[in-house]
Amino acid sequence: MESGLEKIISHIKAEAEKEACEIKASAEEKAAAIKAEAREKLSAEVERIEKKTQDDISGILERGASSAELKRKQILLKEKQELINETIKKAGDKLLALSDDEYFKVIAELFKKHVTDKKGAISFNNRDMDRLPEGFLDDLKKAAEEKGGEIALSEKASDIDGGFVLSYGGIEENCSFSALIDDNMEILQDKVQKVLFG
Repeated sequence: MESGLEKIISHIKAEAEKEACEIKASAEEKAAAIKAEAREKLSAEVERIEKKTQDDISGILERGASSAELKRKQILLKEKQELINETIKKAGDKLLALSDDEYFKVIAELFKKHVTDKKGAISFNNRDMDRLPEGFLDDLKKAAEEKGGEIALSEKASDIDGGFVLSYGGIEENCSFSALIDDNMEILQDKVQKVLFG
């Protein structure tokens, strides 16, 4: 038979075990809650990192695509520009390669557009000076008179590709093909672009 002291000790022991079980259960519950919260936080962080990584990758790909498109457009523009300039150069070369008859018809038309009502002189390059058609200078003089001016042939040849140079009292107007092309380059480029690329 248990004595009163043993009963008390037994009761204290039972209470202690019960309390220990409750503390253990509470601790396990708290640990599970902490684990669940940590898992949730970890999952959210992983999701955030994945989204940021995906956004970064998308941004890199977009920038790469944009950069590639810009590069493609720059290359295309450069190729177009080269083709336009090449076409203009070939047109200039064709002018120089015209037959004498056609060539001097072009010169006469150019002269009529550029002659003034002043007294001046016209010079050509050495090649053209040597092949001026008969009566050509008379036609130029007549065209100058119609404008109220006078024109004489310069004794000195000009260092030009083709065309002519007009001199009025020391002021020169370069009507060589290369100068006229350079002066009208933007207009020519626009026209050629429309023809080539619509």
